Amino acid sequence: MSLFASPSYPPVGYAASAPRQHAFNPYTDNGGSIIGIAGDDFLIMAGDTRHTSGYNINSRTEKKVFRLSEDSTLVLATVGFGADAKDIAETMRLAVNDFKFQHNLKNMTVQAAAQYLFTVLYGNRFFPKYAYCILGGLDKDGKARLYSYDPVGSYSKEGERRAAAGAASSLIVPFLDNQVEFKNQYVPGTNFTVEREVEYLPVDKVKKLVKDAFTSATERHIEVGDGLQLVTISKDGYQEELFELKKD
Repeated sequence: MSLFASPSYPPVGYAASAPRQHAFNPYTDNGGSIIGIAGDDFLIMAGDTRHTSGYNINSRTEKKVFRLSEDSTLVLATVGFGADAKDIAETMRLAVNDFKFQHNLKNMTVQAAAQYLFTVLYGNRFFPKYAYCILGGLDKDGKARLYSYDPVGSYSKEGERRAAAGAASSLIVPFLDNQVEFKNQYVPGTNFTVEREVEYLPVDKVKKLVKDAFTSATERHIEVGDGLQLVTISKDGYQEELFELKKD
């Protein structure tokens, strides 16, 4: 090659060969957060109504708490990939209603619904439904039961007193641990030697805690906000309330 020859460049639009990484990622995180708190004879389930994709807000009115039957106490809250979350909610709603018609109009118990949801999630473990779920309801004795799940179905059969998932869960869970389960709380006057005993909170106190948790979360997470859907399940039935949150 001559020292005075002009250099050769690749044609315009030609991409030089280089290692390429091919990936299949069918999921996206659509933001939001959910909370579940079990009282003695009532259950609070709540979620914000913001649906996001990155820095974009797709919807400000997307509910995350679903009633599974009109005449039962079963409620499901889901967060994560919006499409999978809705699919899980619809699958559970159909299962609960099918059970009723196959068992002489008897409603599915909350324990049976918890086991069925585990089956649905674990059955898809090789191609998981990307959604975190909180299932709750009243048992045959009128006591509140609460179960939380990861996307492959892991859950505690004994149930929980409080649960949270979603974008702001890292902020909400420590708050609930302290305010609901009284962790790191001590009896006044004991010089931090006697821990406070865990007790059930009244429904008004729980509602205030949930509102405070979401109000704080909206100050720190852009994926959470717009509206708060708060559902109360008790012996008196199903009650749903909507409150405004920050919209920026």
